Amino acid sequence: MRILSWFLRLVVFLLLFGLALNNLEPVTLHLLFGTQWHTPMIVLLLTVFALGAVLGVLALLPSWMRHRRRASRRTDREPAAAVTSRAPAAPTEFPQQPIDRPIDGV
Repeated sequence: MRILSWFLRLVVFLLLFGLALNNLEPVTLHLLFGTQWHTPMIVLLLTVFALGAVLGVLALLPSWMRHRRRASRRTDREPAAAVTSRAPAAPTEFPQQPIDRPIDGV
């Protein structure tokens, strides 16, 4: 499993390296108030990707925090002995019936 993990990392690195080599042309990003940013295309692509990832994490942060608060409240209310002493639920048995008609009208 460890070798597979390193192999996948190598493949991802080589793909990103190839992307970087193919996008070395300089580009100009025109920002607000007449400011400009001159940079290679790959730097711009990676910057926009990183900003998108950060904004995605920030958008999910309130939901994550709410779930963590609910989970901590739930564990505070239930004593540890009650959680571990619960008996597992019996499996539900469904009646076995032969299929006498085609499924989904086929």
